[in-house]
Amino acid sequence: MTATAPLPFPVTPRRPGDPEVDVARLALAHRALRRGCRLLADVAEEAAAGGPWSPRRRQAVVGFGRAVLREVHAHTAREDAVLWPVVAASAGAHGADLDPLTEDHAVLRALLGRAGSALTAFAAAPGAAPALAAVLAELAVVLDEHVEEEEREVFPVLRRCVSVRDLARYEAVCARGSGLRQAAFALAEVADACATPAERAGLLAATPPPLRVLLRAAEPRWRRRRDLVSGRGSH
Repeated sequence: MTATAPLPFPVTPRRPGDPEVDVARLALAHRALRRGCRLLADVAEEAAAGGPWSPRRRQAVVGFGRAVLREVHAHTAREDAVLWPVVAASAGAHGADLDPLTEDHAVLRALLGRAGSALTAFAAAPGAAPALAAVLAELAVVLDEHVEEEEREVFPVLRRCVSVRDLARYEAVCARGSGLRQAAFALAEVADACATPAERAGLLAATPPPLRVLLRAAEPRWRRRRDLVSGRGSH
């Protein structure tokens, strides 16, 4: 495995008999990213097909879309800079080959750049919807394939080799890596991806109290934005 970034903190690999890490929150973050990109792709396809769209909804799609793209970008950057070096140091020669996943991240970042430009064009002219739909559909497919490969290849290595303490440190980096507005968006997006009350309860239990307060404040507005973007809210 290859991880070129320096270690973000001293790493202590998991020892035999130590508890395994819980990857549920990582999986939930992946689900949220995939749902966000798929929602954007579906909405852009609807816009490309024509029909009545208000400027308000178009503006909401652009703002919501930019937040989703920022979150995907931040997620890949944190994995490259923090998680991959931790995995490499913990697993040594017995872990997953991270090079293909790092290459996927480069592909995703290029797609994110194109999608951001397409959103800007769509904000200025509804006629740009077909180009936006095309790049967002490609982004959704590439992200789906990447996440499935990552969970298949990396999650077993995390359970086998990474200590609970070191994964918690990585999650702490994720929690403090964004500004307040983007953190509120990301928290609400992940909470919305919870499939069951038990899953939500687990997420809240692992969320520090200040961030739980931020989530409670952010969720109602986030849901209104999501509904407007999807067409369920008022146009």
